[in-house]
Amino acid sequence: MNALQEFLEAREIWDVPLAASALSGALLGALGVYVVLRRTVFVSAALTQLSTLGLVLALLLEEQLHVETEHAAEQLAVAMIFSVAGALLLGAVRARRVPAEAAVGGVWVAASALVVIGASRLVHAAHDLGGMVFGNAVAVPPLELVVIGAVALVSLVVHVLFAKELSFVSFDPETARALGMNVPLWDGLLFLTIGLAIPATARALGALPVFAFLTLPAAAALLGRARFRAAFVVAAVIGVVAAGGGYVLSWFSGLPTGATMVVLAGIAVLPGALARSRA
Repeated sequence: MNALQEFLEAREIWDVPLAASALSGALLGALGVYVVLRRTVFVSAALTQLSTLGLVLALLLEEQLHVETEHAAEQLAVAMIFSVAGALLLGAVRARRVPAEAAVGGVWVAASALVVIGASRLVHAAHDLGGMVFGNAVAVPPLELVVIGAVALVSLVVHVLFAKELSFVSFDPETARALGMNVPLWDGLLFLTIGLAIPATARALGALPVFAFLTLPAAAALLGRARFRAAFVVAAVIGVVAAGGGYVLSWFSGLPTGATMVVLAGIAVLPGALARSRA
């Protein structure tokens, strides 16, 4: 009872981070439906690494310029540039001479290697980078909550206005192309929303939880036999519960925040997976 009272009294500490975590879980969970159904999970991993690479380069530049104060807005901007550029490139990749998986795998490997090299050159910001990669939602500035909210609003508008086009080109690109639809344009728009969401939410949750929330809530919804439209809502709700619940649980248990969120998201997959295995 004392622990709960202390938690409630510390509202000024956790209100913004908890809101950012829940909103991030909802945004990533909903976008993850496309990621899972299109079987582009590896794309989300590549974009996550590109976002991290942008962040590492921004930190390296700040250290080279001897900037002592953190410039979160500039770091986020660089991370978004890398993520969006990668999203537009990978989103337009369809199997031609080189399979799409090869291109995505090459981007992921190259970005991962550059992240390792860049991180090894960091001096003062190495600890901060570890929290951003593995998840550290304990302290989230209000500005980052605003950015996540803005990205979520943009994504919602895009996916509501162009739901038919995005789903059509995603699951039947040949017919869409035959009907004169610009498949690369719509693919690019879809991956643009994903590319914006990854760096915005990674600042709050970390790269590892972001990748998990782009796959696990959607997988849980689809394994639970949710219909296509309903899957977006179910995945968003699972994302909110896993992210928000993980934050609260980590507060009381002292466990790492990002890892706790991922575990809860993974648990949500189990009922549907067990039901499918028995069918």
